[in-house]
Amino acid sequence: MPAASSGPHRQLLGGILLLLLLLLGRTAAVGARVTAVIVFGDSTVDAGNNNAVQTVVRSNFPPYGRDFPGRRATGRFCNGRLATDFYSEAYGLRPFVPAYLDPDYGIRDFATGVCFASAGSGLDVTTAGVFVSETL
Repeated sequence: MPAASSGPHRQLLGGILLLLLLLLGRTAAVGARVTAVIVFGDSTVDAGNNNAVQTVVRSNFPPYGRDFPGRRATGRFCNGRLATDFYSEAYGLRPFVPAYLDPDYGIRDFATGVCFASAGSGLDVTTAGVFVSETL
C-alpha cells in the first residue's frame, strides 16, 4: 500500500501550496491590507485550545514549545511557532495567533486574529467523539 505522502495526496498538497503562494503574491500586488488572521482546523494549527478542553489530545508539555519564546509548551503541536503564526507576522500583525480558549486573552486581543482550531477535531462528529475534542 503506498504511503499517504505520495501520489494524489502529494499533488493535491502541492497544488494548494501553489495556490496559496499565488494568492499571497496577488494580495501584495494590489496593496490589500490584512487586518486579522482567523484560524480553523485541527492539530496542525491548534494554538492551545485543547488546553481548556477535556481531552487526551494535548501538547502542553515538553518537548513541545522548546523553540517558542520563553521555551514553554503552549499547546501548539510543534516545537515553536505554527505556520499561521508566521503568516500573521508576515502581514504585520502579532507574531503569533492566540487560542480562543486561552484565559490569558480577551476579546480585544482577538481584533488581529484568533485560532479556533482544536487537535483531534474533524468534519465527522464521530472523529471528535473518539478524542473528546471539539467538532468543526
